[in-house]
Amino acid sequence: MSNFIAGINTANGTDKNSGSGLAENSAKNSLFDFYRMSACLAHELGNLLPQYKMRLAVAESCTSGLLGTAITQISGASAWFEGGVLTYSNAMKHNILGVDEKILASFGAVSMPTVCQMAGGVCSLTKSHLGLSVSGIAGPNGGSSEKPLGTVHIGLAVPKGFAEIKHKIKLQKKAGLANGMENTWQKSCQLMKHIYLQKESSTVTLGAFDTRARHFVFEGGRESIRQSSVLMALYFAYETLMQ
Repeated sequence: MSNFIAGINTANGTDKNSGSGLAENSAKNSLFDFYRMSACLAHELGNLLPQYKMRLAVAESCTSGLLGTAITQISGASAWFEGGVLTYSNAMKHNILGVDEKILASFGAVSMPTVCQMAGGVCSLTKSHLGLSVSGIAGPNGGSSEKPLGTVHIGLAVPKGFAEIKHKIKLQKKAGLANGMENTWQKSCQLMKHIYLQKESSTVTLGAFDTRARHFVFEGGRESIRQSSVLMALYFAYETLMQ
């Protein structure tokens, strides 16, 4: 996972051909790790959500559909995944998801209040129980001193009073994917969270949902930031369902 965590463009070879080869191999390894890890996380969500009788929906901005793609690479995802929306502009965030224009004006699209409203909004829109949202600055442009390149906010919405719901359900452990990745993805996600997580918000109730957000600053190029965002979004949902 070292290539993934460090970012895709890690090669700085003095020989042009050698450097290109290293960069290409690094990119391939990063992509391979991302899809293996996201497959494991999606598989775990597919084990957990049906036990809660819950369905998931996503609202994406900087990831541009990559989160939904990662989820639906798992066969049978239709049993627990409702779908998602790509709301790239502020107008779409407001018109489709109901994000308050005052929130967007005061805090910006890349902020905890915005992703909380995005997560709650996509749940209301799709009549889902759990919502994930992502908004960030994947670059290469758009960063500032206040919100540098790699700044990503991830929102999560669950039914109000979900803690009480969890106490009534005894989760059954099901078989993992037969690829020897369980320990690897667990440790890798925990490491990424430890390195990149800046802050986690307190719970804010929005209508029928309790929402929370996490603020990350990821390293690497555009695709690495987008991939990191997807993994940490999936892991956010996994941790919430397991804790």
